[in-house]
Parts: sequence; C-alpha cells; structure tokens
Amino acid sequence: MALFASIVVYLALAGAIASWIVGAWFYARTLRTLGSEHARTRLAWLAIAAWPFARGRLEGAAVEQAARVNKALVAFLACLMLAVAATSVATNLARVSR
Repeated sequence: MALFASIVVYLALAGAIASWIVGAWFYARTLRTLGSEHARTRLAWLAIAAWPFARGRLEGAAVEQAARVNKALVAFLACLMLAVAATSVATNLARVSR
C-alpha cells in the first residue's frame, strides 16, 4: 500500500510540473495577445516563470484567455495538495509496516 501511495506522489508531482508549464505557456500567450509592453521586456521570462504571482498583469485580457491561466493555477494547486497528502500517507504506511 505504501508503494501505491508513492506512485500517487510521483504522478501528482508530474501533474503539478505539467500544469505549471501549461500555465506559463497560457500566460505568455495571453501577454502576447494583449500586446503589452511587459511581453517585450528583457525580464519578461521572469514574469512568465513566476506567472501565478504576476497574474495582475492580465487585467483587460479576454475572459476566456484569463480563465485558462486561472484553470492552470487551480490544477497546479490541486496536484500539489494531492502530492502532499499522498506523501503523508506513504510515510505513515511505511512506518506502520515495519
């Protein structure tokens, strides 16, 4: 059972990484369609890498484009919470089986 929980941890972490990448891609795409000066600066890559903290720049974006970024953030947080919970289960089950 601890092995199953460990597999869930790795799958949840892979999902969190994937949703982070997808969120950054949607964020960059939304900035590009807005045509803002933030998309053309040298430090734009930093805002794209830290897209959950720079979501305020999406004001004025189309609702469906900003919704994709928000959905990616929700998916990231859900995968992260699942990974933390499964880690707790895996460590407790590994301790009990000894």
